[in-house]
Amino acid sequence: MEPLAEVETLVVGAGMAGLAVAAELGRRGRESVAVLEAGPDRGRAHIQAEHTSDEALRLWLRPESDPDFRRPYEGDDGAYGDLAGLRRRVGGRSLYWGGVLLPVEPWALSEQWPKEVVTELTETWDGGPSLYQRVVDDMVGWGAEPPGAPGLTLGALDFDRTPHATRPEPAGGWSAFSPLAWWEDDGDPRVRRVPILAEHDVLGVRVDDGRATGVLVRTQDGEPRELRANRVVLAAGTVMNSRLAIQALAASDAAAPRELPGLVDKISQGFTVAFDADRLPDAVRAAAHDGHVYHRTGTADGRSNQFVRFSEGVNGLVNLDSWTMGEQVRGPHSRVRCTGLDVAEWPWPTAVHAPLDAADAPVLATQRRLLGELWSEMARLLGVPAEPLRFSPRHGSPDLAARLTAVRTPKPLTYSFPLGSEQHEAGTLAFGEVLDEEHQFTAVAGLYACGPSVMPRTGAANPSMTTLALGKRLGAILAG
Repeated sequence: MEPLAEVETLVVGAGMAGLAVAAELGRRGRESVAVLEAGPDRGRAHIQAEHTSDEALRLWLRPESDPDFRRPYEGDDGAYGDLAGLRRRVGGRSLYWGGVLLPVEPWALSEQWPKEVVTELTETWDGGPSLYQRVVDDMVGWGAEPPGAPGLTLGALDFDRTPHATRPEPAGGWSAFSPLAWWEDDGDPRVRRVPILAEHDVLGVRVDDGRATGVLVRTQDGEPRELRANRVVLAAGTVMNSRLAIQALAASDAAAPRELPGLVDKISQGFTVAFDADRLPDAVRAAAHDGHVYHRTGTADGRSNQFVRFSEGVNGLVNLDSWTMGEQVRGPHSRVRCTGLDVAEWPWPTAVHAPLDAADAPVLATQRRLLGELWSEMARLLGVPAEPLRFSPRHGSPDLAARLTAVRTPKPLTYSFPLGSEQHEAGTLAFGEVLDEEHQFTAVAGLYACGPSVMPRTGAANPSMTTLALGKRLGAILAG
Protein backbone atom coordinates (compact mmCIF):
# COMPACT_ATOMS: atom_id res chain seq x y z
CA MET A 1 0.00 0.00 0.00
CA GLU A 2 2.16 2.85 -1.29
CA PRO A 3 1.48 6.26 0.24
CA LEU A 4 0.34 9.01 -2.11
CA ALA A 5 2.14 12.33 -2.30
CA GLU A 6 2.29 14.25 0.96
CA VAL A 7 0.51 17.59 1.28
CA GLU A 8 0.38 20.16 4.04
CA THR A 9 -3.40 20.07 4.63
CA LEU A 10 -6.06 17.53 3.72
CA VAL A 11 -9.70 18.60 3.85
CA VAL A 12 -12.20 15.73 4.14
CA GLY A 13 -15.44 16.64 2.37
CA ALA A 14 -16.20 18.87 -0.63
CA GLY A 15 -19.39 20.39 0.73
CA MET A 16 -20.09 23.84 2.15
CA ALA A 17 -17.65 23.64 5.07
CA GLY A 18 -14.74 21.87 3.40
CA LEU A 19 -14.79 24.05 0.31
CA ALA A 20 -14.97 27.22 2.44
CA VAL A 21 -11.86 26.16 4.39
CA ALA A 22 -9.95 25.17 1.25
CA ALA A 23 -10.91 28.38 -0.58
CA GLU A 24 -9.56 30.55 2.22
CA LEU A 25 -6.32 28.57 2.28
CA GLY A 26 -6.02 29.10 -1.46
CA ARG A 27 -6.69 32.82 -1.20
CA ARG A 28 -3.92 33.09 1.36
CA GLY A 29 -1.41 31.35 -0.88
CA ARG A 30 -1.34 27.96 0.82
CA GLU A 31 -1.42 25.68 -2.20
CA SER A 32 -0.26 22.42 -0.59
CA VAL A 33 -3.90 21.53 0.05
CA ALA A 34 -6.22 18.85 -1.31
CA VAL A 35 -9.97 18.38 -0.82
CA LEU A 36 -11.17 14.76 -0.69
CA GLU A 37 -14.73 13.89 -1.68
CA ALA A 38 -16.21 10.39 -1.44
CA GLY A 39 -18.65 10.95 -4.29
CA PRO A 40 -18.27 11.79 -7.97
CA ASP A 41 -18.03 15.18 -9.66
CA ARG A 42 -21.35 15.50 -11.49
CA GLY A 43 -20.94 19.16 -12.36
CA ARG A 44 -21.39 22.39 -10.48
CA ALA A 45 -25.05 23.25 -11.19
CA HIS A 46 -27.49 23.73 -8.31
CA ILE A 47 -30.48 21.36 -8.47
CA GLN A 48 -32.89 24.30 -8.93
CA ALA A 49 -31.02 25.31 -12.09
CA GLU A 50 -30.59 21.74 -13.36
CA HIS A 51 -34.12 20.46 -12.65
CA THR A 52 -37.69 21.74 -12.61
CA SER A 53 -38.95 22.83 -9.21
CA ASP A 54 -41.06 19.65 -8.95
CA GLU A 55 -38.07 17.46 -9.81
CA ALA A 56 -35.86 19.27 -7.30
CA LEU A 57 -38.51 18.84 -4.59
CA ARG A 58 -38.71 15.13 -5.35
CA LEU A 59 -34.93 14.75 -4.98
CA TRP A 60 -35.30 16.07 -1.43
CA LEU A 61 -38.55 14.39 -0.37
CA ARG A 62 -37.84 11.10 -2.15
CA PRO A 63 -34.05 10.90 -1.90
CA GLU A 64 -33.97 7.34 -3.21
CA SER A 65 -34.46 9.00 -6.62
CA ASP A 66 -31.13 10.82 -6.21
CA PRO A 67 -28.14 8.70 -7.31
CA ASP A 68 -25.88 10.65 -4.95
CA PHE A 69 -27.94 10.12 -1.79
CA ARG A 70 -26.30 7.91 0.84
CA ARG A 71 -27.14 7.10 4.46
CA PRO A 72 -24.10 5.24 5.79
CA TYR A 73 -25.49 5.01 9.33
CA GLU A 74 -28.52 3.69 11.20
CA GLY A 75 -31.09 5.76 13.07
CA ASP A 76 -32.98 4.97 16.27
CA ASP A 77 -36.51 5.85 17.40
CA GLY A 78 -37.75 6.87 13.97
CA ALA A 79 -35.35 9.81 13.82
CA TYR A 80 -32.72 10.14 11.11
CA GLY A 81 -34.75 7.87 8.89
CA ASP A 82 -35.41 7.78 5.17
CA LEU A 83 -35.00 11.52 4.53
CA ALA A 84 -31.77 11.85 6.51
CA GLY A 85 -28.46 11.26 4.78
CA LEU A 86 -25.60 12.63 2.71
CA ARG A 87 -25.40 14.03 -0.80
CA ARG A 88 -22.15 12.37 -1.81
CA ARG A 89 -20.90 14.44 -4.72
CA VAL A 90 -18.53 17.35 -5.22
CA GLY A 91 -20.43 20.32 -3.82
CA GLY A 92 -22.48 18.22 -1.41
CA ARG A 93 -25.48 19.91 0.13
CA SER A 94 -24.34 23.29 -1.15
CA LEU A 95 -25.95 22.23 -4.46
CA TYR A 96 -29.27 21.44 -2.71
CA TRP A 97 -29.90 24.13 -0.09
CA GLY A 98 -32.44 26.92 -0.44
CA GLY A 99 -30.05 29.77 0.28
CA VAL A 100 -31.50 31.11 3.56
CA LEU A 101 -28.79 33.36 4.98
CA LEU A 102 -29.41 34.02 8.66
CA PRO A 103 -26.84 34.22 11.48
CA VAL A 104 -27.05 32.36 14.75
CA GLU A 105 -29.19 34.54 17.01
CA PRO A 106 -27.52 36.55 19.81
CA TRP A 107 -29.40 34.58 22.44
CA ALA A 108 -27.83 31.35 21.15
CA LEU A 109 -24.29 32.79 20.93
CA SER A 110 -24.20 32.33 24.68
CA GLU A 111 -21.60 31.30 27.20
CA GLN A 112 -21.17 27.95 25.43
CA TRP A 113 -19.56 29.70 22.46
CA PRO A 114 -15.98 30.98 22.98
CA LYS A 115 -16.08 34.76 23.34
CA GLU A 116 -13.34 35.22 20.76
CA VAL A 117 -15.33 33.29 18.17
CA VAL A 118 -18.49 35.28 18.91
CA THR A 119 -16.61 38.56 18.56
CA GLU A 120 -15.17 37.49 15.23
CA LEU A 121 -18.54 36.33 13.94
CA THR A 122 -20.48 39.42 14.95
CA GLU A 123 -18.11 42.39 15.47
CA THR A 124 -14.70 42.29 13.80
CA TRP A 125 -12.32 39.73 12.30
CA ASP A 126 -8.82 39.93 10.92
CA GLY A 127 -8.67 43.69 11.38
CA GLY A 128 -11.87 44.44 9.46
CA PRO A 129 -15.57 43.62 9.23
CA SER A 130 -17.05 40.66 11.06
CA LEU A 131 -17.12 37.19 9.57
CA TYR A 132 -20.88 37.41 9.11
CA GLN A 133 -20.53 40.69 7.21
CA ARG A 134 -17.83 39.19 5.01
CA VAL A 135 -20.10 36.28 4.12
CA VAL A 136 -22.84 38.77 3.15
CA ASP A 137 -20.32 40.68 1.03
CA ASP A 138 -19.25 37.44 -0.67
CA MET A 139 -22.87 36.55 -1.47
CA VAL A 140 -23.72 40.00 -2.85
CA GLY A 141 -20.54 39.94 -4.94
CA TRP A 142 -21.64 36.59 -6.35
CA GLY A 143 -25.01 38.00 -7.37
CA ALA A 144 -27.39 37.64 -4.43
CA GLU A 145 -29.82 40.42 -3.56
CA PRO A 146 -28.43 42.70 -0.81
CA PRO A 147 -30.25 42.28 2.51
CA GLY A 148 -32.69 44.90 3.73
CA ALA A 149 -35.60 44.60 1.28
CA PRO A 150 -39.03 45.64 2.64
CA GLY A 151 -40.87 43.17 4.82
CA LEU A 152 -44.52 42.12 4.91
CA THR A 153 -47.28 42.92 7.40
CA LEU A 154 -50.10 40.43 7.89
CA GLY A 155 -52.66 41.98 10.21
CA ALA A 156 -50.89 42.48 13.53
CA LEU A 157 -47.85 40.41 12.53
CA ASP A 158 -44.72 41.90 11.00
CA PHE A 159 -42.34 39.76 8.97
CA ASP A 160 -38.89 40.68 7.66
CA ARG A 161 -37.75 39.78 4.16
CA THR A 162 -35.50 36.73 4.56
CA PRO A 163 -32.01 37.24 3.11
CA HIS A 164 -31.14 34.61 0.53
CA ALA A 165 -27.87 33.68 -1.16
CA THR A 166 -29.68 33.00 -4.44
CA ARG A 167 -29.82 34.42 -7.95
CA PRO A 168 -31.76 33.65 -11.15
CA GLU A 169 -29.89 31.75 -13.84
CA PRO A 170 -29.86 32.86 -17.51
CA ALA A 171 -30.84 29.39 -18.74
CA GLY A 172 -33.76 29.21 -16.33
CA GLY A 173 -34.35 28.36 -12.72
CA TRP A 174 -32.23 29.72 -9.92
CA SER A 175 -29.15 28.82 -7.93
CA ALA A 176 -28.16 29.06 -4.31
CA PHE A 177 -24.54 29.92 -3.66
CA SER A 178 -21.98 27.13 -3.52
CA PRO A 179 -18.29 27.67 -2.73
CA LEU A 180 -17.70 25.81 -5.98
CA ALA A 181 -18.28 29.20 -7.60
CA TRP A 182 -14.77 30.12 -6.42
CA TRP A 183 -13.41 27.22 -8.51
CA GLU A 184 -15.16 28.31 -11.73
CA ASP A 185 -13.16 29.68 -14.66
CA ASP A 186 -14.08 33.23 -13.66
CA GLY A 187 -13.46 32.54 -9.96
CA ASP A 188 -10.39 33.25 -7.85
CA PRO A 189 -7.27 31.91 -9.66
CA ARG A 190 -5.57 31.22 -6.32
CA VAL A 191 -8.52 29.07 -5.22
CA ARG A 192 -8.63 27.16 -8.51
CA ARG A 193 -5.15 25.83 -7.80
CA VAL A 194 -6.49 23.83 -4.84
CA PRO A 195 -7.41 20.37 -6.21
CA ILE A 196 -10.74 18.71 -5.43
CA LEU A 197 -10.27 14.92 -5.64
CA ALA A 198 -13.57 13.17 -6.34
CA GLU A 199 -14.22 9.51 -5.46
CA HIS A 200 -11.71 9.56 -2.60
CA ASP A 201 -13.67 7.96 0.24
CA VAL A 202 -11.90 8.58 3.54
CA LEU A 203 -12.06 5.44 5.67
CA GLY A 204 -10.21 6.89 8.67
CA VAL A 205 -7.62 9.32 10.00
CA ARG A 206 -4.12 8.01 10.66
CA VAL A 207 -2.86 8.93 14.15
CA ASP A 208 0.75 8.44 15.26
CA ASP A 209 1.89 9.34 18.78
CA GLY A 210 -1.25 11.39 19.38
CA ARG A 211 -1.01 13.37 16.14
CA ALA A 212 -2.95 13.14 12.87
CA THR A 213 -0.56 12.23 10.06
CA GLY A 214 -2.92 11.64 7.14
CA VAL A 215 -5.87 9.54 6.05
CA LEU A 216 -6.67 6.14 4.63
CA VAL A 217 -8.75 6.48 1.45
CA ARG A 218 -10.46 4.15 -0.98
CA THR A 219 -10.42 5.35 -4.57
CA GLN A 220 -12.07 4.12 -7.77
CA ASP A 221 -9.93 1.00 -8.00
CA GLY A 222 -11.22 -0.11 -4.58
CA GLU A 223 -7.77 -0.41 -3.00
CA PRO A 224 -7.11 1.45 0.26
CA ARG A 225 -4.22 3.92 0.07
CA GLU A 226 -2.58 6.30 2.50
CA LEU A 227 -2.41 10.01 1.89
CA ARG A 228 -0.02 11.81 4.20
CA ALA A 229 -0.50 15.33 5.54
CA ASN A 230 0.63 17.55 8.37
CA ARG A 231 -2.97 18.48 9.17
CA VAL A 232 -6.38 16.92 8.53
CA VAL A 233 -9.66 18.88 8.54
CA LEU A 234 -12.91 16.99 9.06
CA ALA A 235 -15.67 18.67 7.03
CA ALA A 236 -17.75 15.70 5.86
CA GLY A 237 -21.00 16.49 7.68
CA THR A 238 -21.73 16.02 11.37
CA VAL A 239 -22.42 12.28 11.44
CA MET A 240 -19.44 11.36 9.26
CA ASN A 241 -17.21 13.85 11.10
CA SER A 242 -18.27 12.11 14.29
CA ARG A 243 -17.45 8.64 12.99
CA LEU A 244 -14.03 9.73 11.78
CA ALA A 245 -13.42 11.53 15.09
CA ILE A 246 -14.44 8.51 17.19
CA GLN A 247 -12.02 6.31 15.24
CA ALA A 248 -9.20 8.87 15.54
CA LEU A 249 -9.77 9.37 19.27
CA ALA A 250 -9.71 5.60 19.78
CA ALA A 251 -6.51 5.32 17.73
CA SER A 252 -4.95 7.89 20.04
CA ASP A 253 -6.37 6.38 23.23
CA ALA A 254 -7.83 2.87 23.17
CA ALA A 255 -9.93 3.69 26.25
CA ALA A 256 -11.72 6.59 24.52
CA PRO A 257 -15.53 6.20 24.34
CA ARG A 258 -16.96 4.89 21.10
CA GLU A 259 -19.56 7.64 20.97
CA LEU A 260 -19.94 11.41 20.89
CA PRO A 261 -22.91 13.12 22.58
CA GLY A 262 -24.65 16.35 21.63
CA LEU A 263 -26.16 15.49 18.22
CA VAL A 264 -28.95 17.89 17.24
CA ASP A 265 -30.99 18.81 14.20
CA LYS A 266 -33.58 21.54 13.76
CA ILE A 267 -37.11 21.08 15.13
CA SER A 268 -39.56 22.08 12.41
CA GLN A 269 -43.35 22.19 12.04
CA GLY A 270 -45.62 23.96 9.58
CA PHE A 271 -48.90 24.17 7.71
CA THR A 272 -50.16 24.81 4.19
CA VAL A 273 -53.42 26.41 3.05
CA ALA A 274 -54.94 28.12 -0.01
CA PHE A 275 -56.92 31.40 -0.23
CA ASP A 276 -59.05 33.07 -2.90
CA ALA A 277 -56.68 35.64 -4.44
CA ASP A 278 -59.47 38.21 -4.95
CA ARG A 279 -60.04 38.43 -1.20
CA LEU A 280 -56.40 39.05 -0.30
CA PRO A 281 -54.74 42.46 0.22
CA ASP A 282 -52.67 43.81 -2.65
CA ALA A 283 -49.44 43.33 -0.68
CA VAL A 284 -50.14 39.61 -0.26
CA ARG A 285 -51.00 39.13 -3.94
CA ALA A 286 -47.75 40.91 -4.83
CA ALA A 287 -45.82 38.66 -2.42
CA ALA A 288 -47.41 35.62 -4.10
CA HIS A 289 -46.36 36.86 -7.51
CA ASP A 290 -42.77 37.48 -6.38
CA GLY A 291 -42.48 34.27 -4.33
CA HIS A 292 -40.19 35.75 -1.68
CA VAL A 293 -39.77 34.27 1.80
CA TYR A 294 -40.38 36.32 4.95
CA HIS A 295 -39.67 35.55 8.58
CA ARG A 296 -39.95 36.72 12.14
CA THR A 297 -37.05 36.01 14.47
CA GLY A 298 -37.65 34.02 17.63
CA THR A 299 -36.72 34.79 21.21
CA ALA A 300 -34.53 33.01 23.74
CA ASP A 301 -37.63 31.48 25.35
CA GLY A 302 -39.18 30.04 22.20
CA ARG A 303 -35.95 29.34 20.28
CA SER A 304 -37.79 29.30 16.94
CA ASN A 305 -37.99 31.38 13.77
CA GLN A 306 -41.14 31.40 11.65
CA PHE A 307 -41.17 31.65 7.85
CA VAL A 308 -43.97 32.44 5.39
CA ARG A 309 -44.09 32.17 1.63
CA PHE A 310 -47.03 33.00 -0.63
CA SER A 311 -47.20 31.56 -4.15
CA GLU A 312 -49.66 31.67 -7.02
CA GLY A 313 -51.73 28.51 -7.19
CA VAL A 314 -54.35 27.23 -9.62
CA ASN A 315 -57.89 28.48 -10.27
CA GLY A 316 -57.28 31.93 -8.83
CA LEU A 317 -55.93 30.66 -5.51
CA VAL A 318 -52.92 31.85 -3.54
CA ASN A 319 -50.99 29.27 -1.54
CA LEU A 320 -49.57 29.99 1.88
CA ASP A 321 -46.78 27.85 3.28
CA SER A 322 -45.58 28.63 6.79
CA TRP A 323 -43.00 26.68 8.70
CA THR A 324 -41.00 27.09 11.87
CA MET A 325 -37.43 26.13 12.61
CA GLY A 326 -36.18 25.80 16.16
CA GLU A 327 -33.23 24.74 18.27
CA GLN A 328 -33.02 21.21 19.63
CA VAL A 329 -31.27 21.12 23.01
CA ARG A 330 -27.87 19.41 23.05
CA GLY A 331 -27.28 16.76 25.68
CA PRO A 332 -25.98 13.25 26.41
CA HIS A 333 -29.32 11.72 25.40
CA SER A 334 -28.61 12.40 21.72
CA ARG A 335 -25.43 10.99 20.21
CA VAL A 336 -23.46 9.32 17.42
CA ARG A 337 -21.91 5.98 18.31
CA CYS A 338 -19.71 3.41 16.62
CA THR A 339 -19.86 -0.32 17.16
CA GLY A 340 -16.36 -1.18 15.91
CA LEU A 341 -13.79 -2.50 18.34
CA ASP A 342 -10.72 -2.87 16.14
CA VAL A 343 -9.11 0.37 14.91
CA ALA A 344 -7.59 -1.54 11.99
CA GLU A 345 -11.00 -2.21 10.42
CA TRP A 346 -12.38 1.04 9.03
CA PRO A 347 -14.97 2.36 8.55
CA TRP A 348 -16.76 1.38 11.75
CA PRO A 349 -20.52 0.80 11.63
CA THR A 350 -22.24 3.95 12.85
CA ALA A 351 -25.61 4.69 14.42
CA VAL A 352 -27.36 7.79 15.73
CA HIS A 353 -29.66 8.10 18.71
CA ALA A 354 -31.54 11.39 18.52
CA PRO A 355 -34.78 11.65 20.50
CA LEU A 356 -36.47 14.86 21.50
CA ASP A 357 -35.98 15.72 25.18
CA ALA A 358 -38.27 17.28 27.75
CA ALA A 359 -36.32 20.53 27.25
CA ASP A 360 -37.60 20.60 23.64
CA ALA A 361 -41.27 20.71 24.66
CA PRO A 362 -41.31 24.55 24.92
CA VAL A 363 -40.01 24.78 21.34
CA LEU A 364 -42.81 22.55 20.04
CA ALA A 365 -45.39 24.58 21.96
CA THR A 366 -43.97 27.91 20.77
CA GLN A 367 -43.96 26.79 17.16
CA ARG A 368 -47.59 25.75 17.29
CA ARG A 369 -48.49 29.07 18.88
CA LEU A 370 -46.66 31.02 16.15
CA LEU A 371 -48.34 29.02 13.40
CA GLY A 372 -51.72 29.41 15.08
CA GLU A 373 -51.26 33.18 15.35
CA LEU A 374 -50.60 33.43 11.63
CA TRP A 375 -53.57 31.25 10.71
CA SER A 376 -55.86 33.30 12.97
CA GLU A 377 -54.56 36.58 11.51
CA MET A 378 -55.10 35.39 7.92
CA ALA A 379 -58.60 34.18 8.74
CA ARG A 380 -59.35 37.55 10.31
CA LEU A 381 -58.14 39.37 7.18
CA LEU A 382 -60.47 37.25 5.05
CA GLY A 383 -63.40 37.27 7.44
CA VAL A 384 -63.55 33.46 7.70
CA PRO A 385 -63.65 31.25 10.80
CA ALA A 386 -60.33 29.96 12.06
CA GLU A 387 -60.56 26.52 13.58
CA PRO A 388 -57.48 25.73 15.72
CA LEU A 389 -54.62 24.05 13.87
CA ARG A 390 -54.37 20.39 14.78
CA PHE A 391 -51.01 18.62 14.96
CA SER A 392 -50.20 14.97 15.40
CA PRO A 393 -49.14 14.16 18.97
CA ARG A 394 -46.10 12.36 17.58
CA HIS A 395 -43.43 14.61 16.10
CA GLY A 396 -42.30 13.72 12.60
CA SER A 397 -45.01 13.18 9.96
CA PRO A 398 -44.48 9.74 8.39
CA ASP A 399 -46.32 10.99 5.27
CA LEU A 400 -44.34 14.23 5.06
CA ALA A 401 -43.71 13.97 1.32
CA ALA A 402 -47.42 13.53 0.60
CA ARG A 403 -48.36 16.48 2.81
CA LEU A 404 -45.81 18.86 1.28
CA THR A 405 -46.80 17.98 -2.28
CA ALA A 406 -50.58 17.89 -1.72
CA VAL A 407 -52.78 20.39 -3.54
CA ARG A 408 -53.43 23.30 -1.19
CA THR A 409 -57.04 23.73 -0.04
CA PRO A 410 -58.87 26.27 2.17
CA LYS A 411 -58.49 23.79 5.03
CA PRO A 412 -55.03 23.99 6.68
CA LEU A 413 -52.84 20.90 6.47
CA THR A 414 -50.22 20.61 9.23
CA TYR A 415 -46.97 18.64 9.27
CA SER A 416 -43.73 18.19 11.20
CA PHE A 417 -40.28 17.12 10.05
CA PRO A 418 -38.67 13.98 11.51
CA LEU A 419 -35.34 14.79 13.14
CA GLY A 420 -32.57 14.44 10.58
CA SER A 421 -34.77 15.33 7.63
CA GLU A 422 -33.83 19.02 7.84
CA GLN A 423 -30.24 17.84 7.33
CA HIS A 424 -28.91 20.50 9.69
CA GLU A 425 -27.18 18.02 12.01
CA ALA A 426 -24.77 19.66 14.45
CA GLY A 427 -23.15 19.67 17.84
CA THR A 428 -20.99 16.57 18.38
CA LEU A 429 -17.53 18.24 18.08
CA ALA A 430 -18.29 21.43 19.96
CA PHE A 431 -15.85 24.23 20.72
CA GLY A 432 -14.77 23.99 24.34
CA GLU A 433 -15.63 20.29 24.63
CA VAL A 434 -13.89 18.33 21.88
CA LEU A 435 -12.19 21.24 20.09
CA ASP A 436 -10.18 24.23 21.22
CA GLU A 437 -10.93 27.75 19.97
CA GLU A 438 -8.86 27.16 16.84
CA HIS A 439 -10.96 24.17 15.72
CA GLN A 440 -8.25 21.67 16.74
CA PHE A 441 -9.02 18.49 18.68
CA THR A 442 -7.65 18.80 22.19
CA ALA A 443 -6.84 15.06 22.22
CA VAL A 444 -5.35 14.73 18.71
CA ALA A 445 -2.89 17.35 17.49
CA GLY A 446 -3.10 18.25 13.81
CA LEU A 447 -6.75 17.16 13.54
CA TYR A 448 -9.35 19.90 12.97
CA ALA A 449 -13.08 20.10 12.29
CA CYS A 450 -15.42 22.56 10.67
CA GLY A 451 -19.10 22.83 9.84
CA PRO A 452 -22.16 22.58 12.10
CA SER A 453 -20.58 19.77 14.13
CA VAL A 454 -18.40 22.35 15.95
CA MET A 455 -21.31 24.54 17.14
CA PRO A 456 -21.96 24.47 20.90
CA ARG A 457 -25.44 25.94 20.24
CA THR A 458 -27.10 26.23 16.87
CA GLY A 459 -29.96 28.63 17.57
CA ALA A 460 -32.95 28.63 15.25
CA ALA A 461 -31.14 29.72 12.09
CA ASN A 462 -30.16 27.62 9.13
CA PRO A 463 -26.46 26.83 9.81
CA SER A 464 -25.14 27.67 6.33
CA MET A 465 -24.15 31.29 6.98
CA THR A 466 -22.24 30.28 10.11
CA THR A 467 -20.69 27.32 8.29
CA LEU A 468 -19.30 29.64 5.61
CA ALA A 469 -18.07 32.09 8.25
CA LEU A 470 -16.34 29.43 10.35
CA GLY A 471 -14.83 27.88 7.23
CA LYS A 472 -13.27 31.22 6.36
CA ARG A 473 -12.03 31.51 9.95
CA LEU A 474 -10.44 28.05 10.04
CA GLY A 475 -8.80 28.56 6.64
CA ALA A 476 -7.15 31.72 7.94
CA ILE A 477 -6.01 29.97 11.13
CA LEU A 478 -4.40 27.15 9.14
CA ALA A 479 -2.78 29.59 6.73
CA GLY A 480 -1.38 31.61 9.61
